[in-house]
Amino acid sequence: MSIWLLVKREIAHKKIGFLTGVLSLVIATAGFVAGTTLLRSHDLATEQVQIEMERELRAEMTQQEDFYRRTMRDMGYNVLIIHNEQNESELRTLGHPTTYMDYEDVWKLAEGDLETLNHLLPVLQEKMYWNEADLDIMLTGIRGQVPVFSKPEFLTEDDEYRSPITERVPEGKADIGYALAVSLELATGDPVTIQGETFRVNRIYPQRGTTDDITVWIPLDRAQYLLGREGKINGIFALECVCDLDEIGGISEEVTAILPHTKVFEFTSLIAVRADVRKRAEEAHHEVVRSIMAQREALRSEMERFASVVIPLLVVGAGVWIFLLIYNNMRERRSEIGIFRAVGYMRSAVLKIFLIKALIMGLAGGIIGCILGIALGFSWSETELAVGGIAGIISTQALLAGLLLAPVLAFTAGLLPAVMAANQDPAVILRED
Repeated sequence: MSIWLLVKREIAHKKIGFLTGVLSLVIATAGFVAGTTLLRSHDLATEQVQIEMERELRAEMTQQEDFYRRTMRDMGYNVLIIHNEQNESELRTLGHPTTYMDYEDVWKLAEGDLETLNHLLPVLQEKMYWNEADLDIMLTGIRGQVPVFSKPEFLTEDDEYRSPITERVPEGKADIGYALAVSLELATGDPVTIQGETFRVNRIYPQRGTTDDITVWIPLDRAQYLLGREGKINGIFALECVCDLDEIGGISEEVTAILPHTKVFEFTSLIAVRADVRKRAEEAHHEVVRSIMAQREALRSEMERFASVVIPLLVVGAGVWIFLLIYNNMRERRSEIGIFRAVGYMRSAVLKIFLIKALIMGLAGGIIGCILGIALGFSWSETELAVGGIAGIISTQALLAGLLLAPVLAFTAGLLPAVMAANQDPAVILRED
């Protein structure tokens, strides 16, 4: 009679014992596989959370940067470029520069691959007496903003700004400050004559409480003509693009490298507020990320501690149960083993019967336990299958370990009682019986 037939009959004879043994191995294997699946799922979910939060941070920073860029644009320019011979006290006293640069200087900047500046606006400003109105005014000549060619994202196909800070004054028209419009009772469309040249009111600015209230804006070429400054400007306004406080001040080096005869005034309070708010928001977001990651790490540690206690208990329990099953089976079948040996079967045959039965028990428990463990791991995990996929959540090494765990455990637990059964003397057994 073959060994395999004997094993089959042995399993059939002790169905309940065999099934309880398989069940114990299923529980141990399922616990191991489910535990590793849960931990890997937790790690994957943590990684997804971090990626998502970093994506949200980048989106938030982009949105915030765009918001502050528009806010700073609406607040006006924060940089003024003037001739380096300009006296600063005189500039602050008069409210406009008294030294002049060539109009071509602004185009040198525009074509100079600028990184820190945008929205270049050449101006010619001077206080003058308006003969026709018998008033002192600030006459300002402007043109459309000169495109910074290194920043095409802000420009249209015609090299015009998509969102200009200062609108171009149309030819033959003038923009009027609030105080002048009230004093002269001007309305949009009314004609005004400045130094013998007639313009029509294009717009009237709201009250600002600054020299803008007594300013008249006209096209740059007309201001150059009226002031006798053909081809000249006395300032270039710009919007600084940097967002990092550490970069404030670097603009001067960039500008003077292109225009050595100039110097830069930065209205750093505006820039600093913008940069500081952005920096604080970013730090707050990172603090939230760190807090969440710390919570998830603490949760993982708790899961590891729980698994480190439960899984060994399940494995040891299954091993003890397999040992007891095979040991009791050996004692119950003691007389049969004696007869078996007496008719000529070797010790190795007895040993094989018990060990093959243990291995079959282990293989069945391992396969079923792995399937159950994977199912439990997925059902308890916080990661959707579509996000991580089976390959992403299940470790190949853990799966192989789970498949090997039950057979090795069953073989190891059954080895001692199997050896004891094989080493029994058939003469002693038969005499006792």
